[in-house]
Amino acid sequence: MADAPRAPWTGSTGMLSESQLVTKVLAGQRFINANAVTSNVAGASPDYTKLFTLYQGLSALEGLATKAQDSKTSPLTLAAVQRRFTAGISEVSDYLASTDYDHLSLSAGTLTGELKGTVGTARTDTVYTAPAIHTGSATTAVKAFEGDIKFSMSVKKIGTATPFNVDIDLSEMGTQTRSMSNVVSFINGKLKDQGLQTKFVVNRTAAVPTTTTVNGKTVTLSAGQDTFGLQIKGVTTEALTMSAPAVADSVYVVQTTGDPTETTTKKASDGTKTTTNAVTSQIIKFQTDTSSTATQPGDPISKVGAQYWVAGEAGQTVLPNTVASVDANGTADDTIANALQTVAGPDGSLYVLANIDDTTDDQTIKGTQDVALIKYDSAGKIVFTRTLGSSDTASGLALAVSSDGKVAVTGSVTGALNVATTKTTTYGTGANASSSTSTTTTSLNGANDTTTDSFVTVYDAAGVEQWTQRRGSNAADEATSVTFADDGSVYVGGKTQALMQGASGQANGGWDGYVMGFTATGAHKFTVQTGTAQTDNVSQVMTDGNTLYVAGVEAGNATLKSYSLGSTSTTDAKGVTTTKYTAALGTSRDLGGIGGGTISGMSIYDGKVYLGGSTGSGDLLSATGNHTTNYAGGYDAFALSVDKDLSANGNDKIAFYGGTGAEKNAKVQFANGKAWISGSTTGAIDGTTKVNGTDAYLARMNIENGQVEYQTRYTGTNGMVTPNAIAISKDSSSVLDRLGLPLGKIETTDSKLITAGTSVRTGDQFYLVDPKTGVKKTVTIEANDTLESLAKKITRASGYKLTAEVKKITGKQIDRLDLTPTNKTSQMQIVSGPAGKDALEGLGLASGLITNDAGKTMDASSSNYLTSQKAMGLEFDNALNLNSAANIAKALDTLKGTMKSVQKAYSYLRYGDPQESDSKKAGKSGGTVPQYMTNQIANYQAALTRLTGGA
Repeated sequence: MADAPRAPWTGSTGMLSESQLVTKVLAGQRFINANAVTSNVAGASPDYTKLFTLYQGLSALEGLATKAQDSKTSPLTLAAVQRRFTAGISEVSDYLASTDYDHLSLSAGTLTGELKGTVGTARTDTVYTAPAIHTGSATTAVKAFEGDIKFSMSVKKIGTATPFNVDIDLSEMGTQTRSMSNVVSFINGKLKDQGLQTKFVVNRTAAVPTTTTVNGKTVTLSAGQDTFGLQIKGVTTEALTMSAPAVADSVYVVQTTGDPTETTTKKASDGTKTTTNAVTSQIIKFQTDTSSTATQPGDPISKVGAQYWVAGEAGQTVLPNTVASVDANGTADDTIANALQTVAGPDGSLYVLANIDDTTDDQTIKGTQDVALIKYDSAGKIVFTRTLGSSDTASGLALAVSSDGKVAVTGSVTGALNVATTKTTTYGTGANASSSTSTTTTSLNGANDTTTDSFVTVYDAAGVEQWTQRRGSNAADEATSVTFADDGSVYVGGKTQALMQGASGQANGGWDGYVMGFTATGAHKFTVQTGTAQTDNVSQVMTDGNTLYVAGVEAGNATLKSYSLGSTSTTDAKGVTTTKYTAALGTSRDLGGIGGGTISGMSIYDGKVYLGGSTGSGDLLSATGNHTTNYAGGYDAFALSVDKDLSANGNDKIAFYGGTGAEKNAKVQFANGKAWISGSTTGAIDGTTKVNGTDAYLARMNIENGQVEYQTRYTGTNGMVTPNAIAISKDSSSVLDRLGLPLGKIETTDSKLITAGTSVRTGDQFYLVDPKTGVKKTVTIEANDTLESLAKKITRASGYKLTAEVKKITGKQIDRLDLTPTNKTSQMQIVSGPAGKDALEGLGLASGLITNDAGKTMDASSSNYLTSQKAMGLEFDNALNLNSAANIAKALDTLKGTMKSVQKAYSYLRYGDPQESDSKKAGKSGGTVPQYMTNQIANYQAALTRLTGGA
């Protein structure tokens, strides 16, 4: 029997090396070249040559990915590598789709008898697990329970009009030890007295030993201690709302901590290396001395596991590790680091806007980077996460929350982004007026695929997307600020390098500032563009009645402008009403040089406009302003106020905060005319003590007199802390912080909509292709689709050849899709949707063939063995790209897996599937092997001869 052809991965076939392949494809040669592949066995099955041709194309792709990962590759070469890689992916995909085999049935994607989604939408979860508050034993006294511990629970039962009120006062326990067990028993007694089913339990986490390695041996330094926290086990018929008699305002600081230059490299079992830095993102909650109740809550205490705790700190929350706050080189990037924004919600919650580079809170992302809106309750527990669903790259740059809980997110986006537009048409007037609405979905790429466009997305209070608008210029632009008006209108400010779409004004050169208006339903009102020939921007926007205030930087000076907002409506002969909106410039004021600083906060209060940020100059309001504190030099934080009419007069005031170090990128927010300032510093600031290399500070300043009413200074991991955003939340601190419990309603349900619970956008698609007939059906995600409705769509679109069900992901309160063949002969190919509109990745579904033949062993003794085809999946991903370090690593990992799948296909051609032994077959039949089977086994040698190319 002749040998099968030698495989190219053995290194002895004469096929070009990976580096040689890279050189050739970079020079423009094809990735797929059957003429370059030769077999050393005459008459071998052509399947071998086809596999080797495929393997050569994959090797070239792997070589390009390896070159992209090489730090020595120049930016110019990297750009060429990325372009050729994209072309190669397309070429290999086409080859896979058009190539037939005699003895193989290859699926480019996965091959499975059951396709399981890896992400999905949230299930109802009535269990609330609070963080640990105690170490040691469940029967010993707990520090968090010391003092005046009072709170209340309002429980609304289905079928009852009036909620049940349960007041908890631990002083009623008398001399009983306030242990975890005793306190839980006390609370449950109160709940039981009201006939309620909701109950508290002690949540124990087993001790984790502390170990180290000495001379190659693991040594236990400490056995560790068990930790304990509270857990609420509710029921679906009871809604629980928490409150406390004493509350105070909170200040939240979103920050990064750790040295980005300190990295750790881990090597996986397959030899691949992953490098991470020491930086983490976190939320620090501070309790203030401002309260709306008769008494203040007690002082906060340090929580279990809290690091670098400082007095006044009521909580620490670590953000998901996928939050991208540093670039691939491990250095802080101003645009990205400052893209983390935070705003307090009207219900005591906190919204954080973050850029993410991987799956976050069980939501996958489609491209290199996406925008995530994360809602936290007052105890630091995630309520929901929403991703934008960008197909390429998106950055979140600004965030606003309306008084009724709507949320607006703005930033920049590159690549496709599905935009659903709802148009409302009004007919007639007065009592005879009627209107109709229509929604269309388009996949917008912008004028230039390689530059950023501005976007704004509005969510309702439940986190369900209401509308998205993408508008841009022919060059780069981005939205850097956003605000809601009283009527629900949304106003967006930003910067652009060319004339914005539909803008009044002109492009002035460099970066210009712009401001756009949208109705409450997302219709574009106007765009106004202003600026100089230098670098300009709009930093903050805010409305007061019909006046829009716009703060920014033009030619190095801080500016503040007011626009009068108006509208006129006309009705044509057909009764169609058209409304034209205007923004007329009122007053424009130059506030003076800002010295390379930024404006990070704006407020309108008691007849004044307040601005805050950082400045590298003492020139702000130098002509008229009353400097209530002096500029210290370098970069200082600042807060200023001017009259609402923007007139320059003696009422102007400005206060600086800083010291001998640089207080650059200070974050400033206002509450009742007073400035809360957060940032980092390396130097001395009066009234504070230097702790480490780069400390964080938090201060409250009275601008009227320059008095610092509150300040604290603290450190973090590696002595480096960088605050990125600050939010002020009214009445959100209480004794419940000590217990790890939230104020307000405990949410047990989240939206079931696919577009809310995943990164899938309205209009995203995938295809179902019948491999036997070639019939192709498109499945499109609609705005109101749930997993249940999508499952019905899939079943129908497959011609009932697939059974689509919704099942629970093991270990998580999440539902997912589950697809199986309806019967033994059913098969269905599931294919990714168009570029920029693919729904599969967002649903956590792999493309490939769903068939009962998956994993089937081919019986060499069967009568049709010589003409049968072995079904195999290659796990090839046609969406791979080299646009980031993470995507390069993913491409290498995926390509290695696909190349291994090709090797398995070769192994089958050469050796066939492992066959059961005669004894096993005899055992199954209960006796001697039948003569007909003995005769068929004689065909095995002939089959091997056929597969290996001759005898």
